[in-house]
Amino acid sequence: MSEKIIYERHPVTAERKADLRRKGYKIIDVSFAPADYENPEPIKVAKPSDKPSLDALKKALDEKGIKYDGRAGAAALQKLLDDAIKVEGLKASLTEKGIQFELDASLEDLQKLLGEAV
Repeated sequence: MSEKIIYERHPVTAERKADLRRKGYKIIDVSFAPADYENPEPIKVAKPSDKPSLDALKKALDEKGIKYDGRAGAAALQKLLDDAIKVEGLKASLTEKGIQFELDASLEDLQKLLGEAV
């Protein structure tokens, strides 16, 4: 039986090495690979999630001084953050138009004020 050979860029991580050895491969540095070599076991790169992590959401809310339930899930925290960003945008628009508003006005109140101004 011929030995299966795989060419990998070194250093090879311990996890990758164990996985390839479990599959019966002998690992050789990619610098020795033939010109037309195609890796039969390409490394799978995890795609970063488009959604921020729970910790990132909490940090963003903390930076904005927004209080939240520490047990809240990502969806609830994302909604809080989205609403805060909308409030900031509405306040900027109202200020630009010279319209006064309460500093603690709700999102709905700010939307109503801006709607009346148009």
